[in-house]
Amino acid sequence: MGMLINTDGRRFSSAALDGAITAVVRELRRHGITQDDRVMLTGANTEKFVLVLFALMELGTSIALVDRRTPAAEQARLLIGADASRLVTDAPLPAGSTEIDQLSLEDLCATALARAAIADRAPDCGPASSFGRDRLARFSRWFAREDALIVWSSGSTGTPKGIVRSGASVRANTERTSARMAYRATDVLLPLLPFTHQYGLSMLLLWQDTGCALVLQTSSQRVDAALAAIRSHRVTVVDAVPATYHTLLNLLESGRGSEDWLSTVRMWCVGGEPLGSEPRQRFADRIGRPLLDGYGSSEAGNIALAVPPTPIGCGRPLQGIAVRVVDGAGMPVAPGTVGEIVVRTPDYMTGLLGPGGTVLAMEHAEYRTDDIGQIDVQGNLTVLGRRAAVHRLGHTLYPDGIADRASACGALVRVIPVVPEGSDSRAQLVFFVADRAERSAAHWRSAVAEHIAEHERPNRVVVVPEFPINRTGKVDRQSLQRLAESAVARDAKKGELQ
Repeated sequence: MGMLINTDGRRFSSAALDGAITAVVRELRRHGITQDDRVMLTGANTEKFVLVLFALMELGTSIALVDRRTPAAEQARLLIGADASRLVTDAPLPAGSTEIDQLSLEDLCATALARAAIADRAPDCGPASSFGRDRLARFSRWFAREDALIVWSSGSTGTPKGIVRSGASVRANTERTSARMAYRATDVLLPLLPFTHQYGLSMLLLWQDTGCALVLQTSSQRVDAALAAIRSHRVTVVDAVPATYHTLLNLLESGRGSEDWLSTVRMWCVGGEPLGSEPRQRFADRIGRPLLDGYGSSEAGNIALAVPPTPIGCGRPLQGIAVRVVDGAGMPVAPGTVGEIVVRTPDYMTGLLGPGGTVLAMEHAEYRTDDIGQIDVQGNLTVLGRRAAVHRLGHTLYPDGIADRASACGALVRVIPVVPEGSDSRAQLVFFVADRAERSAAHWRSAVAEHIAEHERPNRVVVVPEFPINRTGKVDRQSLQRLAESAVARDAKKGELQ
């Protein structure tokens, strides 16, 4: 493990962190937590969260991660449904809302952190020596568990589901990712992602495995603070969702930041949802470096990752992982043709969380992602979005594919279908355009028409300053769906009155 730098600029050496984790393990044992338990963990991206997460892994405890921004009532339901014996949190639930015993991150880490704090100019930012070359060896008991990790899907397209992964699959996926990205012991990582989700957790394990430095940013929404952190700590690798990079570019264009601050960054990595061609090009033009897109999921971990110097889409699948693109009948399509993405990976989840915390096993043959994309002749995967095909004017349409092409108009576009009940043959397409200048719907209707086919053109265009964002930093599809349905209903009512 390398150096950890918190939001206050306090630095913790690898040796100090090793000692602090050992101290937290003792505290957990004092509270009766063993490798036979399942513990729910939630919290912001702080050194306390990191210490407790790694201490639980060292114990070999089954860990269920839940986003701290999840409403209290929903947290309570998930906690009980997972059959966890304890909740470790930085924000306790209201009294009486759960039967699960709670422990405080602050209390568990107080003594350990007091001993671990070191001077800002500490020279140690290299790997810890106490565990030799295999820096993940201390987690061997956790890696041996079939139910090592439980995470919940974002719920962006429905009810969140509990996804159970084995420790072995998490470790193998970490190693595949590390081999592809070629992190260095001299790197300084800045993950602008919640550690309670697959992408953020992956970055913590990669940091541990590489032995480099990691900078904590408590809130991924504070992009201005992230810019300052990049400048202050000479960050070399940034990971974030597309919306974060959109905000970063807006800050630079408004004069609230300078490209000179970013000169130390050698890899700008993006994932969590499809990137799109417009922000990809906009970033490269402004920053002079490409966004390195990646594709993964809670169910399977990282699947494909693009790397310098000339990334294409999400790059090629990781070693040992196979990706196909198929048509509606499940047959492979030609290179460059859009279809559903199907993945075969040894890192696939063990199963789904069932009643009473049981694990409902899943087949490991092939993973039908329900995403659409295309593969070029070199094997590079480009992901366009969710499959969600609709039929209109005799054509089968993929709204996310239309949105990707429409974004060539110079603005971010999302296309939401509204399908009449009982039939999708009369699907209406509502185009949302993110435009801070809020130019007219007529302006953008004309602009997008140049980049899409006639049968793909919008029934309605809605201009918004920016897209709504959910608690994981992704575009909130459910909010857009409600807005689209409301817009179509208003149009229908106007038609009835005329």
